[in-house]
Amino acid sequence: MASISAVGPSSAMKESPNWLLMPDELMENIFGRLNSVEKLRSAGQVCRTWRRICKDPAMWKVIDINKWQDGCDRNYKIEMLTKQAVDLSCGELIDISIGGFCTDDLLDYIVLRSRKLKRLDLWSCDHIADSGFSWAIKRLSQLEELEFSYIFISVEDIEVIGQNCPQLKSFKVFDIIYTRPYAECDDLAVAIANNMPGLRHLQIYGDEMTNDGLKAILNGCPHLQSLDVRECHNLYLGGKLGKLCMKRIKDFKHNSTQTSDDDDYDDDDDEMHMYPSGSDVDESFEADD
Repeated sequence: MASISAVGPSSAMKESPNWLLMPDELMENIFGRLNSVEKLRSAGQVCRTWRRICKDPAMWKVIDINKWQDGCDRNYKIEMLTKQAVDLSCGELIDISIGGFCTDDLLDYIVLRSRKLKRLDLWSCDHIADSGFSWAIKRLSQLEELEFSYIFISVEDIEVIGQNCPQLKSFKVFDIIYTRPYAECDDLAVAIANNMPGLRHLQIYGDEMTNDGLKAILNGCPHLQSLDVRECHNLYLGGKLGKLCMKRIKDFKHNSTQTSDDDDYDDDDDEMHMYPSGSDVDESFEADD
């Protein structure tokens, strides 16, 4: 028994893995599961090997930082931290999400060093001026996905995006309207329809648009595969318009109250008005039938 117990611990020690000898591919996979703050403030400070991996530009193709993230505190300059992450990407950044603290200066810094950027997600960023946003968008011609949450977006902003981001495939706006009665405004929907014809995915959550705005979107964005109009309380989808959306859009998200039987909206002629004779959309719709 004594000899067995003596061998046991020794064997266990020999079998203990040396984390520093793990293949870089496996280490990168593990580090890829950490958020940006954890990689900069924790993992990169452990040893030289981990620091080397954390400095690899491949680790910074995707950056996701918000001021409520684990590892952030009031005493740390989160804007400086974000700039550090952008620098580490060495121009390879393709996807960045910023929550709660982006400014004109930071947005300029990101854009000037990220010519390959394909996805930009900003939420609760109240310190970006219209001029700063327009300047940045004009330099992001490779952008394919754009998302805003709790940020005011104007018709002029939509026009700038449409004119300068020809490869845009996904556009998401999240802004809940709480006031009652709900104000009606189709300006944003019409601007999207007129300036973003190549969209495949659109979320316009909580907008003030009416059925007319939705018709404009279906007309102007014929390639839509997914559409999210939840919390758009001015929409009434109990008639043919709702059925048309369900038929044309593979992933159509809406509130159940928008299709209630007691609404008084009459859209019997929606299909005729929405698709003028001879249009490309009209032909595709007839082919589906």
